[in-house]
Amino acid sequence: MKYSRFELLMISLGVIVVVGSVILGPGTATVSWQEVIAQVLILGVLAAALHWGRDGGSVAAFAAILVYVIMRIPLLSTLGPSQNLIIMIVTRALTYALVGIIGGEFFGRIKYVFARIDGNSMLDELTQVYNRTYCSQSLKSGLGQFQRYQTPFSIAILSLAPGLLSDLRPSRQRLLLRSVATHIRNDVRLVDDVGYLGDGRFIIMLPQTPKTGAEIASDRIRRSVRDLVGAKDDSVTSTPLGCPGDSAAICDLARSLDPEPESRVEDVCGPTETPIEA
Repeated sequence: MKYSRFELLMISLGVIVVVGSVILGPGTATVSWQEVIAQVLILGVLAAALHWGRDGGSVAAFAAILVYVIMRIPLLSTLGPSQNLIIMIVTRALTYALVGIIGGEFFGRIKYVFARIDGNSMLDELTQVYNRTYCSQSLKSGLGQFQRYQTPFSIAILSLAPGLLSDLRPSRQRLLLRSVATHIRNDVRLVDDVGYLGDGRFIIMLPQTPKTGAEIASDRIRRSVRDLVGAKDDSVTSTPLGCPGDSAAICDLARSLDPEPESRVEDVCGPTETPIEA
């Protein structure tokens, strides 16, 4: 099962549960409109956690808590901060936080589990992030989306200096690369993909992100990886690329990752190294 199908399934189940709780729950005749909206807000938080992971889920959870508190201000003004009302607000807040933050963290990790279940055909065996073939396909998809709809698309290439790996035993090299891959994967949004290109190079694919956003993200990730491995500043470098300015470079990278004709990179890049125009 692809993660997109899992995402749709979870949202569908969430809709069924929320609608069922409103229609079939106890005292349905006296359910206030505030509580109906509160239930719908759970769906919004769930959708954000599924699609954007922990970061998106956290933002959605905070927004849902704020909306619910605002809706309950008139009741607070009328009845005062009664114990039942405080318990109700705290319960809702904990529910939103659980779905958005904890759920977002879980969904952010399970995306790669689905790829592993599919037979590792798209995962790099060493690092357990996406392999070169998947990265080439994702680059083609991002370039195609930009070409057709001018949807922002950027990438960031993070490189470890050869000196960080050359002095390590093979087992230590594998451990270091796996640790860096896991760290990067946990430091990006759920919609972002992380791949390993070999030779200590990782790629972060950032859909719907302009180059300015990629520059900020790549520098943040570079500094966090540098701290993780305890390296000097110039031992970990990052290179952000974005459409349309760097379309030719992204096309060249896609070709180099999967040169097989079946990948059909030329569908979006053309037979020559010509930048895609917006």
